[in-house]
Amino acid sequence: MNIRGSKRDLFYLILLVLTLVTMIIGITFTYLALVSSEKKDSTRIQTGMLAINYVDGKNINAYLLMPINEPTLETKYSVYKKNFSVASSGTLDQTLDIFINVTKNEFKNNALKYAIYDANNEKIGIGSIPASGNIVIASDLYLKSGATNNYTVLIWLQENNLNQDYEQGNSFIGGFEIIANQIKYE
Repeated sequence: MNIRGSKRDLFYLILLVLTLVTMIIGITFTYLALVSSEKKDSTRIQTGMLAINYVDGKNINAYLLMPINEPTLETKYSVYKKNFSVASSGTLDQTLDIFINVTKNEFKNNALKYAIYDANNEKIGIGSIPASGNIVIASDLYLKSGATNNYTVLIWLQENNLNQDYEQGNSFIGGFEIIANQIKYE
């Protein structure tokens, strides 16, 4: 009985060793197959750089606005005009979201309006400016790597055909914020 139990234990021990050897060979083969199929630099992460050039400065400080209807780019009076460019100095294409960050607005809520134009003088956004907070004035604007996009923003006090003397002496202060998102290629 003792010899028979020893033979059975020996058999199971040999079976266990052979199973372990088979598993090690299989794992090694799988690892080597994965490593050999991996392309050089396939796990490299690319990042881009974005440079913003505020031609007239980053800050918005508008005063002396008089009520007018929507101005054009040629309007010279009673409108705040800001030019800026966004340059990509990196290697990745991206989309831009442009915000106005309102820090002080003494005008009646939504009395101020804005319009944003691209370099071709095409209007790409229009709307009202709230009393405070961030507002998106343009989104998903394509910027190619190594390129520069130019924009012009107009801000004015919208004419409402009523007496707007209560707006005299009010001011508006804010700034631009631009968020770039890398375009994902698959």
